[in-house]
Amino acid sequence: MTDRILDYCGGSFSAALGAQRPFALPGDKPHYARDRLVDVQHIKLQITLDLEAKRIEGTVRTTFAPINDGAATVEFDAVEMEISSVEIQGRRSKPKYSYEGGRLRIQLGRRKAGELITTIVHYSASPRRGLYFVGPDEGYPDKPLQVWSQGQDEDSRHWFPCVDFPNEMATSELVVTVPKPLTAVSNGKLVRVSERGRKRTFHWRQEQPHVAYLISVAAADFAEITDEVDGVPLQYYVPKGREADGKRALGRTPAMVRFFSEVIGEPYPYAKYAQVVVSDFIFGGMENVSATTLTDSVLQDRRAHPDFADAGDGLVAHELAHQWFGDLLTCRDWAHGWLNEGFATYFDALFAERNRGVAAMRNEMRINAESYMREDAQRYRRPIVNNVYNEPIDLFDRQFYEKGAWVLHMLRFELGDTLFWKTIRHYVAKHKGGNVTTPDFQRAIEEATGRNLDAFFDQWVYGAGHPKLTVAFEWDDAAKQAKLSVKQTQSTEHNTAEVFHAPVLVDFASETASQSFRIRLTEREQSFYFPLSDRPKMVRFDVGGWLLKSIEFKRSQEQLLYQIEHDDDILGRIDAAKALAKLGTKEAVAALKKAVLGDAFWAVQAQAASALGTLGSEEALDALLACVDVRDRRARRGVIGALGEFRDEQPANRGARAAEALERVLREGDASYYVEAAAAAALGKTRSPRAFEALERALEKESHNSIIRVRAFEGFGELRDQRALPLAVEWSAYGRPTRARSSATACLGKLGRYAERKEPALDRLTELLDDPSLPVRLAAVAALQELGEDRAIPALERLAGRELDGRVVRRCREVVARLREGRDKGEEVSKLREELDKLREEQRTLKDQMQKLQSRGDS
Repeated sequence: MTDRILDYCGGSFSAALGAQRPFALPGDKPHYARDRLVDVQHIKLQITLDLEAKRIEGTVRTTFAPINDGAATVEFDAVEMEISSVEIQGRRSKPKYSYEGGRLRIQLGRRKAGELITTIVHYSASPRRGLYFVGPDEGYPDKPLQVWSQGQDEDSRHWFPCVDFPNEMATSELVVTVPKPLTAVSNGKLVRVSERGRKRTFHWRQEQPHVAYLISVAAADFAEITDEVDGVPLQYYVPKGREADGKRALGRTPAMVRFFSEVIGEPYPYAKYAQVVVSDFIFGGMENVSATTLTDSVLQDRRAHPDFADAGDGLVAHELAHQWFGDLLTCRDWAHGWLNEGFATYFDALFAERNRGVAAMRNEMRINAESYMREDAQRYRRPIVNNVYNEPIDLFDRQFYEKGAWVLHMLRFELGDTLFWKTIRHYVAKHKGGNVTTPDFQRAIEEATGRNLDAFFDQWVYGAGHPKLTVAFEWDDAAKQAKLSVKQTQSTEHNTAEVFHAPVLVDFASETASQSFRIRLTEREQSFYFPLSDRPKMVRFDVGGWLLKSIEFKRSQEQLLYQIEHDDDILGRIDAAKALAKLGTKEAVAALKKAVLGDAFWAVQAQAASALGTLGSEEALDALLACVDVRDRRARRGVIGALGEFRDEQPANRGARAAEALERVLREGDASYYVEAAAAAALGKTRSPRAFEALERALEKESHNSIIRVRAFEGFGELRDQRALPLAVEWSAYGRPTRARSSATACLGKLGRYAERKEPALDRLTELLDDPSLPVRLAAVAALQELGEDRAIPALERLAGRELDGRVVRRCREVVARLREGRDKGEEVSKLREELDKLREEQRTLKDQMQKLQSRGDS
């Protein structure tokens, strides 16, 4: 499962929350795996879906065996259902049962261990969770008629009675009747399709055991695209008319299936692999067994497709990897969910390595690290394995996904490729078809390699955080010896290790040779000495980026200039670009400009552009303006975004010059939607007088996933022009594109923060807490935090009490806690922000003056 829905909820929720806090909130409790009183072996669902009435009616036959003698009852999870009757197969008399508190308890009599029993439950429901009916309404008259399920974490209980916990696995069948011309897709193999009158019935059978949350159904008037790889049928179900977009987005699936089967050592395990694209999906994707559900935002038109050359496979690869890690092997309880999500996230990056090379993979892991670091710094810190929470969805965060992936990445470096893949194959072969916990993975490592990695798991999985390093380089010319001093400065709060033990690869390069050494961090402060033939031109710490860390490593300008041009590792060149931004010399500007125009990898180009924006000098602006037509559109986005760092009030009309270039991009257009979108966001940051009208015009532009409008509202928020407030209110209205609505909602929080009267923004955001759209509700919660008004607390508490989606509940609880903490700090924080802006401008002015003096001296 991927929570990509937050990508368009109007900016960074973590950024809105501010400083790091403990993960657990008041009232959170420890959770443990359920006792298993019966062994469920097979579930057969026979359902009819009424899309107009938004109802389900059906029968569920559950075959199970008691684990112990004397079993007298069986209990199923079932929420908000009408139970019409209950039977036990082979018994004439109907059993007694009770239904209350979301639990259906059926009396069995006294049964023996291992005795097969089948209960038959006839029920109906109008689900508010688990099964979602989508269709046209007054706001969206063209929306397609669809129904789709979403079971994870524990929502299957809302559409059929079941044992709804991940430590119970069974085979399944789904017989589903829908109106013509809809197609219904489910798990496993399609047994038959029958038609009667105006209805069609689809019979699907899944023959490998799986947990209840992986049972799925999706019905719509789909177009079906078929493919095949190594005997495995592949099916892509997309909206009619978007077949070409579907092929662009999903076309590399065969290569992914082949790659994962090869490296995992286990062929794709199911009868087929379907990917079903639906509207209004509440996650990015969901790995239902053999039948993944995907958000329609994954589809790419011809113009958008090149922008996804490095990122477009991520969601598709992630959900496919789950067919092994999450479906074939499933975490026993939610505390160990990183075994699902961390593995899928890492295998997404591994496919990038196979398909696009090691540089692409390293860049993926860099982005994963940055995502985790933001949450860790701005929101909370927690161990990956943690059983204290309110709802299971609370755990599906950057610790499970990105940090979980990094644990595997570091394990790969610790073991080496040969032993790492030996471990993965042994782990899968031993546990396929069953439940797993973190100790199971640890024991698999020991069995495969002989290595005891308890210390590794203690610091990275059961402990929280990461090392914060300060590294210094010294050279002793007389002894021909290099010295690296490494100091770990991380706080030990929130169960963070005082000392992280980890291997690190360091490298020293001269004009003619390079020497590498593998060192091991074992102490809070350490010094390492290296005999070298000559003073190195380049010093690299953690070559290849195998250690999750934050680092401060000061090097000379000479070393950084050499590194940005000659380092064969993109991570080293990116790091050099960041460091050069702190120098601000004309040599640094020239090197960064050269990297933007000429580096072979787009992420280095984009980072060099960002560094020029950070510099903010007239020379840096000149360099950026000379790069606005750089060929790679992803690099071009970096250049355009960096121009937003030049404010209108800066000397020498720098802000005006940047704004003029950005406005020209919006006026004349670009081959990339996303470059235009970056221009809109950056133009607002310049706070130019010409920005408002240009951004208002940008709202008229149609684009992939409404990205230009989304970024235009980001621009309005940065512009702080109160004329944008009615526009944000207008575009937050039901009936506008959802992603634009979410961004407009976020904009209300930013504009309201700087308004003389906060009531208009506060009132509208309070209304949006009741919006039918989940992304809009999430954006409204984050915007109320940005607004900083404690008057929102009662409305947020009411929403937390009635909301069905656990993500909204968690975010409401966090924001209420922050607002209470900040009752007396709002004005102080605003003043600090304004003072910080002034200090940045003063710093840039001083840099300008220094560079002018330097230029005079050079001449």
